[in-house]
Amino acid sequence: MLLYLTSNLKNGLIDDAVRQKELTTKKLTGKFSLRSFVTKDMRNYTTAKYFVVDYDSAEEKINDFTVALQSFQMMFSARIIVILSGCEYASGYIDSLVSIGITNIVTADTPDDVTDELIECLSPDGMRRYIPRYAFEEQATPAAPPAPKPEAEEIIRYKWSERNIKIAVAGTQRRSGVTVTAFNLAAWLAARGAEVCYIELNTNRHLQLLLNVFEAKRNGEHYVIDEIDCYLTNEPDRDYNFIIYDCGAIQTPSTVFKEADIRLLCGSILPYEAPTFHKTLSACGGLSLCKVALSVPQEFQEYCVSLFGDDVTVAGASHDLFANNVNGHIYQPLVQGFIVK
Repeated sequence: MLLYLTSNLKNGLIDDAVRQKELTTKKLTGKFSLRSFVTKDMRNYTTAKYFVVDYDSAEEKINDFTVALQSFQMMFSARIIVILSGCEYASGYIDSLVSIGITNIVTADTPDDVTDELIECLSPDGMRRYIPRYAFEEQATPAAPPAPKPEAEEIIRYKWSERNIKIAVAGTQRRSGVTVTAFNLAAWLAARGAEVCYIELNTNRHLQLLLNVFEAKRNGEHYVIDEIDCYLTNEPDRDYNFIIYDCGAIQTPSTVFKEADIRLLCGSILPYEAPTFHKTLSACGGLSLCKVALSVPQEFQEYCVSLFGDDVTVAGASHDLFANNVNGHIYQPLVQGFIVK
């Protein structure tokens, strides 16, 4: 499905392209706060494969517009296509968009040219014209399988027996899903009655962006997002059942990772990434940890087990930071011992 946020004047702009590509389309027409849409409404459209947004439909100016799109990138997997057709400062906006990795950008002004550019953006490789100009050399990330459907069982709120159990989540390289995993685990625990906080030790500093996007209010030393107390520093101002540390990518275990009660090490562990995972795993020495293979296609799962052992757990892709019923098959065994019988 293609989701299109559009101003009234550009409502029909994509029609020829989606007709040629035979895409199911959902149009939302009007003026939107893109930040509010991403954080509140986009959860209703998680099946969308393409997210097309007309810049003129957004209330935000370019700086806040790109911040909202950054939050979208963290939370959802749909390909972002931005329509700048008719914008007075399109060339400057392109620089801002490409700086955050968005290269599917429509700038044409005639209907036929718009259709051609949209079809290019919807092609398997997407629009390529801006990539050489900015010399992106990152290896393309393999397409992840769809996010798993919520588990069928009812969410049960437990009583928890312990306080301040430290859970450290780290990755073997950048963009290995550490922040999403840490927040998903926090949301999973909070939904089941645990008092939980998230502490950012990740040098990417995603939390400040999230606090701005969600307009989180400060409460003492922390900010609250979806029942999760979030800290920018390693100094909780109260006790919790669980303290979750987002350690980011590590090459050697940090003191926080070493001293945690529970440790998760995340990586996609595809064949070309296996050496990096193995190197970090070796650096962890004899530390007890949960090895989490993120979004590994079925055909590579046996390969991962043969390399890293039967205790590798495969996590499904999740692009909603606050999904509270995903990958419970990983989280439940880790915390089972802390549930009051």
